[in-house]
Amino acid sequence: MTFEDDETREESTETQEYDWRNYGDHDQSTSQNLDAKDVLALTIAALQTIFLPLVILGVFMLIIGIAIGLLFS
Repeated sequence: MTFEDDETREESTETQEYDWRNYGDHDQSTSQNLDAKDVLALTIAALQTIFLPLVILGVFMLIIGIAIGLLFS
């Protein structure tokens, strides 16, 4: 192994620099707007998973909130 091999290896790694912005989720500052069908799909997916108790609790609290709002208004 010579010193020339080391220099060549360093040059080849310098030329292989990547623009990692094209890969992965680097820009998370932008939010995507969800359509009604997207919200419905997420709700159905939540109903089919372990989040079912949270969905039931949310619906229950919404119903109680509406009932209390109607009773005391």
